Amino acid sequence: MIFRPQRYRTFLGFLLGVIISVIALGTAFFFFQSNINEINQQKIQEIKEIAVEEYVQSHPVKLIYIATSDKKAGEVLTDQDLIPAEISQDLFPADAITEPSSVVGKVIKCDISKNTALTCSLLYDEKDYPDDMRLVEYTAINIPQKLEPLEYADIRIMFPNGLDYIVLSKKQIKDIQRQSAENPKNIIWFHSNEEEILRMASAIVDANLVEGTKLYAVPYVAPEIQGEAVRTYPSNPEVLDLILQNPNIVKKAVTELEIRNRAMFEDRINEDFQNSGRNKVFSDNTDSITISPDGGEDIEVEAGTRLEDKL
Repeated sequence: MIFRPQRYRTFLGFLLGVIISVIALGTAFFFFQSNINEINQQKIQEIKEIAVEEYVQSHPVKLIYIATSDKKAGEVLTDQDLIPAEISQDLFPADAITEPSSVVGKVIKCDISKNTALTCSLLYDEKDYPDDMRLVEYTAINIPQKLEPLEYADIRIMFPNGLDYIVLSKKQIKDIQRQSAENPKNIIWFHSNEEEILRMASAIVDANLVEGTKLYAVPYVAPEIQGEAVRTYPSNPEVLDLILQNPNIVKKAVTELEIRNRAMFEDRINEDFQNSGRNKVFSDNTDSITISPDGGEDIEVEAGTRLEDKL
């Protein structure tokens, strides 16, 4: 049996007590620090929530629908073109779209960019078209290079004496097929009502009767802010009577104007090739076309020949 001095045993006890105290204090400090961090995070989160709540109360928002992509004037909206978004109540448009089902199937009046807030003033209902509205196709109109589908243009007629009239104003061009070496015609499509169809028929016949007259389109620069031009072309009552007596005269006039436009196109291409030192693309004997009037024999018409001289 080993007997240690009293002082040695006292030192060991003191040392053991110090070790136990340090462990206890370390454990308490660890839990205290963990709780402090958690408490601080909770306080930060509470402050954030209070700040957001105060901002929302002082800056109320409302639900609006915006476009998911860029859209062109004349396109029809689908449910995939709309997504909800929040906007400040102070900036909320009076005619904003708040119910997507109410605008699906409507048509856009002007070009809009992605994320544009949709309003009633930007849309119109396709079913509101008049009963006499038709999609018409014309091949006698000269089309400028910069004109693109879904843009707006005036249809004008220019006489050789310099007189220039607006036949139709601010028509949206639904589609275009341009004249080329393979395609002999310019083709343009747009909507017209019965009165506009008759005005165009009168202008086409006038253009055929007066040598050197041309029909052409002039695009708008900013159709969403530019008003519709005033139509100045006076329909020819004699021509309208002639159309009523012989509706086929419009088809004959269109054919003559197509021939003229084709001849001008080929002359322009040949001139460009010759100016660059190359041979002409089109020969001189291609400026004619054979037409078949309803109920009549085939007629070959040369460019520059008026149809009434052949009939």
